[in-house]
Amino acid sequence: MRSSDIHALRERAKELRCLYRVDAIVSRREHTPAQAFLQILEAIPAGWQHPDTTGARITYLGRHYVGPGFSSGGQLLAEPVRLWDVEVGRIEVSDTASPAAPAGSAAPAAPAVEATGSPFLPEESELLRRIAGRIGEYLEWKHTVLFGDRTPSNADHWSWRQRFAQALADCLDVRRFGVERIFLGGSTALGNAGPGSDIDLYVVCTGSAAQRRELEVWLEGWSLCLAEVALQHTGQPFPGGILNVQWLDAAPDPARHPELRELTRGGG
Repeated sequence: MRSSDIHALRERAKELRCLYRVDAIVSRREHTPAQAFLQILEAIPAGWQHPDTTGARITYLGRHYVGPGFSSGGQLLAEPVRLWDVEVGRIEVSDTASPAAPAGSAAPAAPAVEATGSPFLPEESELLRRIAGRIGEYLEWKHTVLFGDRTPSNADHWSWRQRFAQALADCLDVRRFGVERIFLGGSTALGNAGPGSDIDLYVVCTGSAAQRRELEVWLEGWSLCLAEVALQHTGQPFPGGILNVQWLDAAPDPARHPELRELTRGGG
């Protein structure tokens, strides 16, 4: 067997091991997306022909997760990450250099793609496409577990907003943030929200100033992520986030605010 054939077989074996490892990572469904992303990023270089100069980055809903060795200044290979056919991010692989063959040894036959100046093999492009697909399947599963059935693009605007608001409340650590009660208001609570409607939350926070600041950061993350979901489904942008949070020192009077709907609070 020619040395070039042996080299090609070794590359295919590396790619398969990489894909198997990614499959194992996304099969552990207890992982948060951030945890899964970071493990995938660590696994990717070993599947490429130049692992020492290869790195990867995942972008999801506007947030970047960067693996070791990634350089945006290197040559890039990229694939979109899709959630039910909607692009919600991308995965990129960089190669900062193509290592030279060891002195005194003949280099394996170079694949045709390198004749164009790209350090990536055609099989690596296919591998990245498969990894992006695995990530998308994992995110679809996570989305279904957290929010229930997928949100179709033609869903009632108030319906998915109500469901996401309750999901937020379910995840809220009331002891950590000093939250006593949380209410949904406005057009989302009334059931007449339009594509440009924000989500009005009324939060009774009796914790310390530090707890409230931490809660503000936590809610901002939700606000920006849900704004991206709204943009992907309706095309309506919410540059500053979709949540409109009102801070209360005590529970509102139901007689004066009959439209408010109390949300079930999370654990803690």
